Amino acid sequence: MNNPAFTSFFASLEDLGRTLAKAARYAVSAIATMSWPTLLLSAVGLALLLTIVPLVLTLFVLFMVIKLVHGYVTDRATRGPATPFTPVKPEGE
Repeated sequence: MNNPAFTSFFASLEDLGRTLAKAARYAVSAIATMSWPTLLLSAVGLALLLTIVPLVLTLFVLFMVIKLVHGYVTDRATRGPATPFTPVKPEGE
């Protein structure tokens, strides 16, 4: 039994594989033609990108959570406990 959905999915995976192989061949040929200083700078830049960016994002989220928790705690302590809603009566009643 021939499943057209699986055939289409398999064709998409084959296309993806060919595209990734072509990109890898391009990257390898680009690296092979680089001079040593350029290769060193690109390696250092990639290492910094892969280590610094996740660290910065993690610290940003951590500090934002700390700021929100601190703001919630100090705001609640300043305002005191919540009071029930009492409507304001209009003039003349």
